[in-house]
Amino acid sequence: MNHMKKNAKRTIILALIALFVSLSSMYAYQFSPLEQVFQPTGAESTKTYTIVNDSNDSIAISISALIRDQDSQGGEINSPADAYFSIVPNKLVVPPQSSWVVRVQYRGPKTVTNELSFRLKAEQIPYSQGKSSTDKGMFNFLYIYTTSLYVQPSRVVENVAVRSIAPTSAEDGSPAMAVTVVNMGTVHQLLVSSILEVKDSRGNSVILQGPDALPSLDGMNLLAKKTVTKQIPWPEELSRAPGVTYQATIKYSK
Repeated sequence: MNHMKKNAKRTIILALIALFVSLSSMYAYQFSPLEQVFQPTGAESTKTYTIVNDSNDSIAISISALIRDQDSQGGEINSPADAYFSIVPNKLVVPPQSSWVVRVQYRGPKTVTNELSFRLKAEQIPYSQGKSSTDKGMFNFLYIYTTSLYVQPSRVVENVAVRSIAPTSAEDGSPAMAVTVVNMGTVHQLLVSSILEVKDSRGNSVILQGPDALPSLDGMNLLAKKTVTKQIPWPEELSRAPGVTYQATIKYSK
């Protein structure tokens, strides 16, 4: 009896997985490219994006631009960027097994000294195709693509430095280090394969690298002119005694 129950349970799970996959593919679409760099003026101030509807049904898509900012912990802050871009069309219905090209034109300030960061969001919206609004399935999957969009400055400068190192405590009470990094350059920087070298005033030093030693810091996208503080585990090689000071440098793949 238990064997029969297990088989029945397994059959139900497999059926639900198959239903999920079939419904997901039914409404699947692609939006590309996922990152573009615009110029503030000229031909490169206009770019195109492509929507491909791989499903057997028409789908409705809404496209919008968002300003991309960062708080002091590196969290992303978004706000409407309608004044910066013209998006044609910004709402459309894509027929089944077809593609559509969307034209995006930057209309913001023509003089850009520091890179401007944005998001372009393609969001699938409910579309009944003339059916009754009460005619709904068990699931309703609506896909959203959020892409990166940058407006390049007149001069590209890459310069990231460690502003400060300070002892602190993690949420679980364990010793931690608050690392404050600043992007003094004019363009965003991806801190991929980061290597952090820290020295204390007592002559101790340590080299930290990898996601375990530098969680949330390694691989972070640091926007132009932003200062962000990240918390990492405290390395045992360094002193936490009162009055000890610290110096640090950071390297990463460009």
